[in-house]
Amino acid sequence: MNFLIPVMLVDDEPLALDNVYQMVPWAENGFEVVAKATSGRMALRLFEKLQPQIVITDISMSPMDGLELGRQVVQLAPKTRVIFLTAYRDFDYARQALEMRAAHYLLKHEISRNRLLEQLKLLKEGLAAEAAEEEGRGHALQILLKDMLAGKYQVPAGNQESRLHRLVTEHQQGQPALLYFELGAAILLDGSRRSSRLPVSSAWKQIEEEIRHQSAELEEIHIMEMDEGGYTVLLKLSSSSSLLLQHYLLRQIAGQVLTSLGTCYEGGLPRILISAGSPESPDRRYAAMRQAYDYSFLLPPGAVFLLEQASSAGGASVIAGEIRQYLLSPDRSLLDGLKVSLEKITALASLGELRAAIGEVGAECRKDGDGSDLELGTDARQIVSALYRLLEERLQRRQPGNHYSRWVNKAMDYVAGNYADPDLSLETVAGHLQISSIHLRTTFKRETGQSLLDYTTEYRISLAKQLLQTGDYKIYEVSEKVGYKTSQYFSQVFKKTTGMQPKDFLQQKEGE
Repeated sequence: MNFLIPVMLVDDEPLALDNVYQMVPWAENGFEVVAKATSGRMALRLFEKLQPQIVITDISMSPMDGLELGRQVVQLAPKTRVIFLTAYRDFDYARQALEMRAAHYLLKHEISRNRLLEQLKLLKEGLAAEAAEEEGRGHALQILLKDMLAGKYQVPAGNQESRLHRLVTEHQQGQPALLYFELGAAILLDGSRRSSRLPVSSAWKQIEEEIRHQSAELEEIHIMEMDEGGYTVLLKLSSSSSLLLQHYLLRQIAGQVLTSLGTCYEGGLPRILISAGSPESPDRRYAAMRQAYDYSFLLPPGAVFLLEQASSAGGASVIAGEIRQYLLSPDRSLLDGLKVSLEKITALASLGELRAAIGEVGAECRKDGDGSDLELGTDARQIVSALYRLLEERLQRRQPGNHYSRWVNKAMDYVAGNYADPDLSLETVAGHLQISSIHLRTTFKRETGQSLLDYTTEYRISLAKQLLQTGDYKIYEVSEKVGYKTSQYFSQVFKKTTGMQPKDFLQQKEGE
């Protein structure tokens, strides 16, 4: 999309003002006249409000002449270009105009459409080159700042005095405030996190500008998409800000980020972790924030929380021993007790217990070959529900009434751990078990009375019904979570299995 360069025209003679305005086809040449003023003071007020990039002004005006207007404009916004229009008798003034590096002048009696357009196009090229250079410097600085936070930044040889290096060093040695968040964050069975990206990365630039204009205490802001996943907002606040004020400002800025994301990201609001006033180096603080972000799953979407709040959320685990005892001898009463313990995790917001439960169940599932990249959920309630389901499946597999062979049990366990993989098939299960697909097909059908494909479909649809009942997911999200590539195909399979469309199932449950 091509943006028009905003221009302001200034002349205390209305006829002369209209003459310049009518002289140029502004829009078709990439310009837009955003204001016309008939005095210097009026022009200054309009400039402060509209911030045009080019000002075309007559010199001979009163009480504020064009030269004074130009000086004040350049002082307010040094990158503004000023074109002075002058008559012969103002030639000495024109020399003064040239002392302003951003200024140019044209003689009034020689001005024509072509001459003015030629001057405007030169300014346009200069502004474009300057913007590209600034964007390049900004991109380079972001790369260096990301390396600094990741602990990978090294001073380039012979470049110790470069402007970029000085800026990075200032942040490295200072105490920048940090915000950290992940979009669509979910915990996997191996304890790692998976997150998504903002589809339009250019949106961050607009968000930066909005925050910069609204926060008077903010000196610098850099929103960075980190290579490790997630986003970091690095901020330089006014040095006079107390820690209490810094935390207040960070919460305000976090709120602005959430508001902006609400208009350009459909995956739900992230939780935002904030940190300010810490004596730790930025790279150590960033590493601590990434690690502490697991605590966000215990909080509602859109929550803003302190690093100190998350760091103190550990503690010795009780549930790990309960899970190990249960896995040694699966029993319904032990499982019921585990259900209560798992539910306490969300009630007490215990990060240590949540991590311990994921670790124990994940280790057991890996023994059976279950996929470590199985997504457990995007909040603590979903996660503990998924953990309980996996534990319950192990009880069902080991019940006395279960007379399935070792291979069939292992195939069922593999489906339980990998149902979210859209490419799951008889061949992939057989390959994992290291037996022939023909042997697995006939054995599974003989022992269970159904094909492995039908069993997988039933398993997926059963889980889909549970997810739909929570009310936390849209239909397309459920289809992805249970292993279908498109929501259309998921809806077809759902109807074939249950006799109704997913949306009808939802309406039926809401009416109960």
